[in-house]
Amino acid sequence: MINLEYYNLKIERSKESGEIIIKGEVANKSGRNYTTVAVRIIVFVKNIAIANVVILVNGLYSGVTKAFEKNIEDLRYDSIAKDITRYEAYTESAY
Repeated sequence: MINLEYYNLKIERSKESGEIIIKGEVANKSGRNYTTVAVRIIVFVKNIAIANVVILVNGLYSGVTKAFEKNIEDLRYDSIAKDITRYEAYTESAY
């Protein structure tokens, strides 16, 4: 089992485009080195998924914590952020 932990997940507004940005950190506590980790983030309004993205984090070696960030195109922060009820992050794959 891949032992990765997620911290500081948050949704912010892009200063340039006004779109949603998802930010966070992933920590490798597995004891193994990974060249690339695919992190899936799903954003919900009530129980409806409005965004489903994969973020690739490169060079996630044992004991390392890395930040990630993804701009969600076509989702304007001002029109949707107040309605977001939850978001989930999980490891899709690591190699």
